Amino acid sequence: MKPVALLITLCCMICLSGCWDNKNIQDLLYATAIGVDYKNNLYEVYIQTVSFGNIAKSDNGGGGSSPQVYVGKGSGNTLSLALGNIYDTVQRRIFWSHVRTYLLTESAMQSGGEDYFDNLKRYREFRYTPWIFGTKGSIEDIFKTSSFFQMSPITTLLGQPEENYIQKSFIKPLQAQEYQINLNEPGETAIVPTLTIDKTAWQSTKKSEDKLKINGVFVVRKNGFQGWMANNQLKGLRWMEKDTVRSPIEIKPAIISLEKPKSKITVTEQDGKTIFNIEVKVKGNIVDLLDSHPSEQEMEKEAEEKIKNEIRSTFEEGLRIEADIYNFRNVMFKKKMENWQDIELTSSSLNQINVHVYIQHTGELKKT
Repeated sequence: MKPVALLITLCCMICLSGCWDNKNIQDLLYATAIGVDYKNNLYEVYIQTVSFGNIAKSDNGGGGSSPQVYVGKGSGNTLSLALGNIYDTVQRRIFWSHVRTYLLTESAMQSGGEDYFDNLKRYREFRYTPWIFGTKGSIEDIFKTSSFFQMSPITTLLGQPEENYIQKSFIKPLQAQEYQINLNEPGETAIVPTLTIDKTAWQSTKKSEDKLKINGVFVVRKNGFQGWMANNQLKGLRWMEKDTVRSPIEIKPAIISLEKPKSKITVTEQDGKTIFNIEVKVKGNIVDLLDSHPSEQEMEKEAEEKIKNEIRSTFEEGLRIEADIYNFRNVMFKKKMENWQDIELTSSSLNQINVHVYIQHTGELKKT
């Protein structure tokens, strides 16, 4: 019996030791971004795929050719049918677990942007962590926009927006899971950054280089799409965002880099009206002194006034599209106010804005 048992064991070991499903990374097809458009009552889905054959070299800025990008397109009556249409022409199996970004056009948002994730989350390879962006332009062009120095296409704003946000915080990147939370939380508004292509800011030795840029936001509530707001309408949003890392503000005497604002919204009843008060505390340092005589107190006061104006201006710009840009309705909901959904927000709803700016240092090197 021992020889028989040994033979059976050897046969089992032979079967277990083989890597029968082993595949080389350069032979696999990874989807890194999904774009959705809605035209002529059909969903158009785009996928960005990247060749990972030389990613290691390109990520280090070394030699080798640029990672090649392919953009696939499918259409159908539903999102799943549009994705299935892509399978008809794909030459390899698509792996969806590396999707880093969802990109939605304005028409896709208007047709039900909150419903797409119900389809995507039902398949085990999709995650809740990808970034979500909107665009008023071409999904294909955005997917084809390259990074710097033959680096991977996933090192653009489309795939890694947090890197840019750390250096200059203006519009916070949004993950798909945060988007879902915003839409499911009563009174919350989802602020979806929108991408465009800047064709003039950068040049290589031979030609102009297209680069991605955040140019505004789509504003979305649970009950529907509200509209688009441009960057110049959103200057006050950064002071109300707790995750703001660093953002500059220009006043007459200086340019000040402000960090980590702390904001608080309170709601109260006054003369039969519901009003809101905002308090913001922020600290920073001087990065460029334009006037050699102002005191720190003067600069702090001027910066406070400018931040107040920016916060109020952004609130009023949001009202133009009936958007609750600072989530006042959520504040009322948490305070358990009756009829919080029916209270009309007007420019007079925002009462007082108290801002406290503290300049930690001037950034000047002192002689010893």
